[in-house]
Amino acid sequence: MPSYLVALDGENIVLTTVRSKQKSTQLHDIVNQLPHKNLHILEADVVDKQAIQAAATEAARITGGTLDVFIYNAARVEFDNLLRGLLDYDSEDQLDEEFMQSLRVNVLGPIHTINAFLPLLRKGTMKKIIIIGSEVGERDFVRRVHLSEIAAYGITKAAEHMVATKYAVALENEGFTVVSMSPGFVDTSGTRSEPVSESDVSRFSDLAKKLYAAFPSTQTQLTPQVGVQRLLARIQIIGPADSGAFKPCPELDMTYL
Repeated sequence: MPSYLVALDGENIVLTTVRSKQKSTQLHDIVNQLPHKNLHILEADVVDKQAIQAAATEAARITGGTLDVFIYNAARVEFDNLLRGLLDYDSEDQLDEEFMQSLRVNVLGPIHTINAFLPLLRKGTMKKIIIIGSEVGERDFVRRVHLSEIAAYGITKAAEHMVATKYAVALENEGFTVVSMSPGFVDTSGTRSEPVSESDVSRFSDLAKKLYAAFPSTQTQLTPQVGVQRLLARIQIIGPADSGAFKPCPELDMTYL
């Protein structure tokens, strides 16, 4: 959806990466519907450093070696373990495995990917790096919602926010804007490949009740199109003064509490 909306402007060259071109049938449908042939699909898994570098090389060929805005949207969301807290794993080995897998995608993934695409960004004009973050990686949010669940995802998202801050400091003198940003609560059920079990539905319902009690404005989910339009508008207005910050969605902005 972000690629589609940006690609509607024929002056933009838009690159999107997927783990499997063959399985990304919805994305191919979008490409076929676009009036301009300016959306390019690259294949890369963020845990595969060679594939990431190959995607960056292909991106440079397509754009002439430059890139203005980079958005890292990959995340490990594994439903069997997503809702577990630190005391909910069947074994310490299971906990270790889930945390290491999450670390590879949510922390090392953005590092390796940004490093691969940084030469293109340095030649761009806007020099914006956006890491899609989450409030579940923020301490104030976790305490307010009493969120002991979603441990592996939340803890690695907290580390991912620090990744953005580290790059913000490292690239400050080059005029970069590097932020982590939450899109808010977006209904992405239309792209879900596997059904959610009744037990998970029940657990999600319990979590939603805690969230709604703390933040009543979150009870309405955004459609993908509205969510993306809002996210792109926020990306457009940020600048170097925002660099290094985590930008929560408006419904969950803790600064006014």
